Amino acid sequence: MAPEFSLRLAELLSSRLCHDLVTPIGAINTGLELFQENMVDLSQDSVEIMGLIQHSSQVASSRLSFFRTAFGSSGERTSFGEARALIENYFSRSKIEFEWKSPFQEDLILENWGRLLLNSVLWVSECAPKGGIIQVTLPDEVSAKLSLGLNTDSIILHQGTVEALEGRVPLSELTPRTIPCYLIHSLVKKIKGLLECRKTELPSGLLLEIRGRK
Repeated sequence: MAPEFSLRLAELLSSRLCHDLVTPIGAINTGLELFQENMVDLSQDSVEIMGLIQHSSQVASSRLSFFRTAFGSSGERTSFGEARALIENYFSRSKIEFEWKSPFQEDLILENWGRLLLNSVLWVSECAPKGGIIQVTLPDEVSAKLSLGLNTDSIILHQGTVEALEGRVPLSELTPRTIPCYLIHSLVKKIKGLLECRKTELPSGLLLEIRGRK
């Protein structure tokens, strides 16, 4: 199976899966909100249980929205503002913080760059299990360059991820952990760009840069 066809198939499957799950999870969120508005004489334990259920439902909803755009074909024309909102919802309860460098043109749409941003942030965050700060510089109308700089206490580069970023892993050897990196590689090829990933001079720093034509 050709790599392009495999990627297209994965995109469509991801879109279908996320689409079919978004509606029922959204209905659960709505039902919980209505239930909480009408709660009477519930014990403290019941209130805490309801809170846990609602928290899990909200997390599931934000992850589905993120994955639907990052992995599905519908994310090709995602604006940077939309991508930033998805990222902030996804990481709202994590140990990862973000610094968005100026200028930030939230309405700017560069085909496939929104997906590149989402998948790149996902991978870089997985390199910092103890949390950290990701500094994001986005492309603009002059420079087609995406830069993610990670500052953290410790960095973990999981086996095969860097190789997948560089396209040095056969399709047959990809894993659930390395497939997002291979997707980044495939998207960089689509924009005819260049990718560079390196550790920085900081004790625990990582820099991912993607350059391409708009």
